[in-house]
Amino acid sequence: MASRIWHDLETVGIGVKIICGSFAPNSTSAVSAASNKGKGWSVVRTSAGVFTITLADKYNSILSAQASLQLSTPDDKYLQWGAIDVASAKTLVLNVWDASGAAVADISANASNRIHFCLFLKISNSY
Repeated sequence: MASRIWHDLETVGIGVKIICGSFAPNSTSAVSAASNKGKGWSVVRTSAGVFTITLADKYNSILSAQASLQLSTPDDKYLQWGAIDVASAKTLVLNVWDASGAAVADISANASNRIHFCLFLKISNSY
């Protein structure tokens, strides 16, 4: 499964791996890889308000996924996870919803606008 160098982290479960990162949405344009912070993943803007995070490695399962939105000015946008497949496709879909428009929406390009995420993954079925 994962072929990275891992550092110690104590968990109750066996084989729990954590991948966290952030990236800067770029309005209707592609996400610049230079804005990515963190290792073991990449991201693309799939369509308006939809991002696909691709992991560098496959994992047996996902225990938890959190995401948060950093915006330079107050807005009524929020994040929602879509399809998640860490075992074969290695992808997680993240949707940006605009509550006032009741639809997915892009985030304007701004140095202070970022999407942050943290994934808790399993490399085996054992606990």
